[in-house]
Amino acid sequence: MEKAKIRLIVDSCCDLTPELKTRLAAEVAPLKVRVHGGAEYVDDGTADIPVLIAEMASSKQGASSACPSMEEYAEHMRRAGECFVVTLSSKLSGSYNAARAAAQMVAEDCPEKKIHVFDSQSASAGEALLALFLHDRIQEGLRFEEIIPLADAFIAKLHTLFVLEDLGNFVKSGRLSKASGLLASVLSLCPIMGDNGQGDIKLVAKARGIQNSMRKLVETVGAMTADAREKSVRLVLAFCNCPDRAQALKEALMDKCRALREIILVPTGALSTMYANHGGIIVAF
Repeated sequence: MEKAKIRLIVDSCCDLTPELKTRLAAEVAPLKVRVHGGAEYVDDGTADIPVLIAEMASSKQGASSACPSMEEYAEHMRRAGECFVVTLSSKLSGSYNAARAAAQMVAEDCPEKKIHVFDSQSASAGEALLALFLHDRIQEGLRFEEIIPLADAFIAKLHTLFVLEDLGNFVKSGRLSKASGLLASVLSLCPIMGDNGQGDIKLVAKARGIQNSMRKLVETVGAMTADAREKSVRLVLAFCNCPDRAQALKEALMDKCRALREIILVPTGALSTMYANHGGIIVAF
């Protein structure tokens, strides 16, 4: 009898196209986005992103999110003999802790099951990149126990960078002070931010205007991949309501960064949109 493949479970901050979701056979545990004074959106691919962006812009308090419940994760885990779970950074959400609690609960009831939860230490494009890595190792036929240390090493080397054209949601969520947000607006700053290696956010570079930020982002990716072999790096590029910008950036990255072999474009879902806002770009490699 053929051994059942390891299943992938991701939270909905893992931005995937319908085609990628099918390719990975990924089961998705959706987060929820609540606009203060407005609607609640289940991040299951049905959210109208332009409407969500408009509602957040009109809300003085912006939006907040709720992670999948322990039971929601457990339902997915119970259907799998072996499964890997990918969540957004534990520094940014309770999704990882909910998944860990669910894994412990399911393991107590069904000790024969194999469940491992990965803290991606990233979000959006970074989660998608990790899910792709896991899928590739599963397709290669590696055993459950063999894949875990490889994925841990992958996470340790994973880089996530992002540029936000509109910092409004970052200010409303408290991730950027009002003073800093006002200064950035007055100076037309579109800073390049990224992970700090432990799943939190740091400033990587400053640029004035979105076009300069896109050029600086290409330079930064080029510098960070300079030591990699030619055509050896896969990059995922998530974009919020700006497909033309994403396509132009993809072309510039492929032209300027010799290490890149593949760039996968994915639109942001509701949770990623809550932070990225209109025009936001996230890359992971």
